[in-house]
Amino acid sequence: MASAVPYDPYDDLDNNPFAEPQDDSEPTATVTEGSPSITEEQANNDEATGSDRAISSVSSAQEELGIDENATQSKTTTEQNGNKHLAQPLERVVLAERSDKKKYSLLVKVTGLERFGSATGKKENPTIVFDCSTNLPTFRKQQYKNVKKSYEEFHQLFKYLNAAVQESFVPTLPPAYTSFGINNEEDRTKVTRNFQLWFSRISLDPLIIRNEELAFFIESDFNTYTPINKSKSPASGLKRKTLKQLAPPYDEITELAEFRPLVKSIYVVSQNLQEKLLKVSRNRKMMVQEENAFGQEFVNLDEHNKLYKRYGKILTAVGDIDSIVATMDMATFYDGLEWVIRDSYVVKEALTNRHFIMRNLIQAQQNSKTKQEQARRFRSRRDINPLKIDEALRQLKTATKNEQVLTLKLQRITSNMIIERKEWLSWYEEWVKNSIKEFSLRKIEYERKKLTLLERVRSDIRKADENGGLSRLGRHAVSINNNDTSQTVKGDSWTGESSRKSQIPIHKIAHTEFDDELFTEDVGCASQDSDTTSLNARHAASLLGMSTK
Repeated sequence: MASAVPYDPYDDLDNNPFAEPQDDSEPTATVTEGSPSITEEQANNDEATGSDRAISSVSSAQEELGIDENATQSKTTTEQNGNKHLAQPLERVVLAERSDKKKYSLLVKVTGLERFGSATGKKENPTIVFDCSTNLPTFRKQQYKNVKKSYEEFHQLFKYLNAAVQESFVPTLPPAYTSFGINNEEDRTKVTRNFQLWFSRISLDPLIIRNEELAFFIESDFNTYTPINKSKSPASGLKRKTLKQLAPPYDEITELAEFRPLVKSIYVVSQNLQEKLLKVSRNRKMMVQEENAFGQEFVNLDEHNKLYKRYGKILTAVGDIDSIVATMDMATFYDGLEWVIRDSYVVKEALTNRHFIMRNLIQAQQNSKTKQEQARRFRSRRDINPLKIDEALRQLKTATKNEQVLTLKLQRITSNMIIERKEWLSWYEEWVKNSIKEFSLRKIEYERKKLTLLERVRSDIRKADENGGLSRLGRHAVSINNNDTSQTVKGDSWTGESSRKSQIPIHKIAHTEFDDELFTEDVGCASQDSDTTSLNARHAASLLGMSTK
């Protein structure tokens, strides 16, 4: 987008639509009474000071955008032809917050999460407790301890920042709860960790931390914060939906032109993955019901047969583990995709806002050109109405100033979004990678626990047919010792892995949530029939402890 060249009636004769054509024999241009008159000497003097006026016009545009004048003042040189282009100084001043020598910082440590009130309030409006340390001048002090803010207050702050800081991709809030359930300790740990990550992302953006609304948010009392300042989006409601149907304007910044389709693709693909994962989780929970019913029917097949009873209980426990796996799938990968969807939507809409500003700038440029042509037509007339001249001049100045403001605003947004693009892609890749890693590790952990449960009835099943089918399959060479398990400190016998592991992860895999129920039954059976090879108390302890020899 070409930068706007501001109109100044005292710049030179060529840029003044009301000036009469100059004649070599006449040093002075005369116009009708009431219109501005310019001498040749004034034009030459103005040509020497045109650079100062260009910078002052930039400063006025910066004031319209709320930019600190002292932080953005710059110098430029005068060109020989008298045309003052603002592109070079603008490049140096559009991101003064990032180039400022004063390095401001905001450090936040989330210390707790509280849930109280009604059931809905506990779930959707938790209270986040954190400590804050900063050297920003917008804050009244440097240290804040035990600050409490509700999720609704965070939402109010995000809505304001998303509309006010149009140059940045404001990180969206993490979900208020997870699929673990609000009464679960893992839910508390994960929500706390997500808010810590959100604060870290906020603190890295100099445009966000310099916004005074952030100081108002932290310094306000608990459950009393509402945005003090007002912000307005470039377009909203039906107008926004209508404008989004139009083709985006030409964007000469290739990085940002290609970035929005990429973000939209991430948004759509993540939603599709969520939908499929939700369907898999629901089908798995339906399968769990059938597994539990199958295990119970196996127990009822012969209540006096210890093998049937033990195996039926194991099948029921395996079904319960599948239910846990379904929950873990939702709490790891599904919840991870939820934050990606929210954040990509915000980024996509921020890039859409930039397109709106580009359209507004194109219209402002056309309007400024129209006003200038209109003023030139006034000059060609013999009878000029002074009131019409003043009105035309005022409209031309207004149109030029609006073009200036939009030009500077677009340059600030473009320059900052190029930087934010790299940071957002880094966060996205790291977050998705961690979500997939957590999803995979949890799945492996519970699949191994399922295997551990099945291995506990392995010897009983083999002894059920000492001379039959199992021996013919070559299983006679396999040990029938109940102490033999596939997961040991020496490795995994199923995968052939030989690397040695510590006792802690092996104990975690060998211990399941259903051991107490299974072992209690085994101990009771052992007391009734001491000659059986079922699990006794000492054997159960050995399985839980996974011999440390």
